[in-house]
Amino acid sequence: MKIKQPLWRFSAYFCFFFWGGLTGASAQESVDFSGIITKYDSTFSGIGPKVYFLPPPKTEAELLDDRYAEKEVDSALVEEYVKRMAYYHRLEMTGNGDVAVKYVPIHESQLASVEGKLLMAADYNLASNNLNTLADIQNRLAMEYVAIGTIDYAIEFFEKAIWTKKTVNNMADWETISNNLAVTYEYLGQLDKAYALRQELYERAVKSRDNRDQANTLMKLALIKAKKGGWNEAERDIIRKVVPLFRRARDEAGRASAYSTLAAIYTLQHKYPEAQWFLVQAKTIVDREGIAEQLPEIMFHLAETKKYAGNPEVAIEEYKVASNLAKKDHRIGMQLAIQDALGNLYHEAGDYDGAALALNQYDLLKNMLFKGVTPVDN
Repeated sequence: MKIKQPLWRFSAYFCFFFWGGLTGASAQESVDFSGIITKYDSTFSGIGPKVYFLPPPKTEAELLDDRYAEKEVDSALVEEYVKRMAYYHRLEMTGNGDVAVKYVPIHESQLASVEGKLLMAADYNLASNNLNTLADIQNRLAMEYVAIGTIDYAIEFFEKAIWTKKTVNNMADWETISNNLAVTYEYLGQLDKAYALRQELYERAVKSRDNRDQANTLMKLALIKAKKGGWNEAERDIIRKVVPLFRRARDEAGRASAYSTLAAIYTLQHKYPEAQWFLVQAKTIVDREGIAEQLPEIMFHLAETKKYAGNPEVAIEEYKVASNLAKKDHRIGMQLAIQDALGNLYHEAGDYDGAALALNQYDLLKNMLFKGVTPVDN
């Protein structure tokens, strides 16, 4: 009896706690979040299906989480577009841009095909034997093919434009278009081809003894060296050669570009404090000299380095400044990248209002670009 009594008690305790767990679970399951079921006898076990209670509705935060998860579906397409447009920004026009400016407002590009207008203009100038203007249009057409991602056509028309400019002996424009072709090879990751073109352009600049041309071509060559892994040589080239050449030429815009390029080289190495320092130097020059065209890129990359360095609050403020500048220049690719980054930063910080607003702007831009939705405000 002394042995059986504890066993009996143990069994009783077990049954009590087991039944309590079941009733607790049953009570939990019998909560109707919809409010439709008002009478329910949990003890009834007759014929018929069991009562099914709807799960609780998702909160606003959970719905936003779902939207951010869905955003990842298109992320590869968007990232590729943003990357391509960053390279497009580095392409240069020749001629006066009568047929199509570099950044066509999106509502205009939706009304008429930029490619179609350029092809018609090319046919007209070919028939009229206006070869110099024809090459300008071929260059702009190649730029358009970069913008829409038809890179084979881009290379074809850059090469045609290069040949045509050489035919009419316009070597200044020949160099500009050769630079564009080098940028395109860089975008494709064909760094050896890009390097060969950059080296040729630099050698021509050395022969011309023009400080500004030497600085520009060496700066662009240094970036290719860095992308090929020659970080130290690239940094030395810019600090010891490029910046002094721009100083001698009294070219402050060039010096700001050199600092921005140096920042890009440090960013490639994940050296964010150094990158930030040189971007701040570039911004100081740009602000002082009123070089507005460089400011969107500088502010965007400042925000990027702050984000990567783990300073999201400052990054958010600088993204906002970059966003306003990008809107003024119709830089849709940059706007898309900014809203993507802002949304993620707000979402990670638990600022669901900010995250929702950025996501709405992101979706609006994405739909304009990829679905042809008419823009409300650009």
